[in-house]
Amino acid sequence: MDANARGLSYIVPAYNEEDAVVETLEKLNNVLSRLDVPSEIILVNDGSLDGTLELAKRCSDVRIISHPVNTGYGSALKTGILAARYPWIGIVDADGTYDIEQTPSLVEKMEGGFDMAVAARKNIYEIDRPVKRFFRRLMLSFLNLIIAAKIEDPNSGFRIFTKELAIKFFPFLCNSFSFTTSLTVFALGEAYFVCYVPVEYSHRAGKSKVRHFRDTLRMVQLIIQGVTFTNPVKFFLILAVCLVLFVGLPAMALALAGWDILAHYYLAVGVAAVFLVGLGVIGDIVRISTDNTFGRKAMVGEGSSSTGTESGQKRKSHRGGKPASRGRTPQQHGG
Repeated sequence: MDANARGLSYIVPAYNEEDAVVETLEKLNNVLSRLDVPSEIILVNDGSLDGTLELAKRCSDVRIISHPVNTGYGSALKTGILAARYPWIGIVDADGTYDIEQTPSLVEKMEGGFDMAVAARKNIYEIDRPVKRFFRRLMLSFLNLIIAAKIEDPNSGFRIFTKELAIKFFPFLCNSFSFTTSLTVFALGEAYFVCYVPVEYSHRAGKSKVRHFRDTLRMVQLIIQGVTFTNPVKFFLILAVCLVLFVGLPAMALALAGWDILAHYYLAVGVAAVFLVGLGVIGDIVRISTDNTFGRKAMVGEGSSSTGTESGQKRKSHRGGKPASRGRTPQQHGG
């Protein structure tokens, strides 16, 4: 097998992660050094306001790309993906929650022919608070129903996937914390090979940046996009069922109760709302499908609005060969 066909670019998105960024990079560097795979580490500093950038610069064998402002978890990952030199993309959070020592298990799965290997957090329900645990189970049940696939951990931030997979669905991938969920939905919806490796999950270092209400709404939108893109018949069947259950039956009940005028108004407004939702989803799919720029001029490599900073030694392919050539990213310079 060609070495470049199995090289691994590991992306670490970081926003105000000074408590754990150094430990994360050092652990990752140590693990990758023991792998029989060409590799690199890319840290995307997403506009951190603390000492994340300064601490990361002290770590060797790390490429650093820095956004001038915070643009979101998924946005940082997209920047790293487009800057990656190798066809396999690894991602891991910089908050110390994942067992990076499990990386070889993910690599083994990729070598076995999978398009994506996900580190499934087997103890996540033990860490979640009761309310969050309830909604996580609800979301997982919903995803398994509409995707018709076994999904163990849709939003794990520790995984390896092919760059080709990410690029194919790039316009649909969320710029926020739902990036991983949307990637999982599209991969399974299009019948890519996805597997799961059980890992332990730890409490994070520092404060979480997840905004549950906003990110949940965004995730629901992306799931709808994913289902419509991969299986439009299923989406409109679900929409039809919702029309009957939440519009037709209530309107009938109002009419039987003698509230004919209210029933007519309810039916008219309900049908119009469902029609507009369906029309809007189709319009959004068409818009994104015809957007060849991925919606971000900053990521094509020229005239970027992101400030690139690069530090560290060049990671040698296979840890002993000739150092791989390093392409220039926007406004990138040696650290």
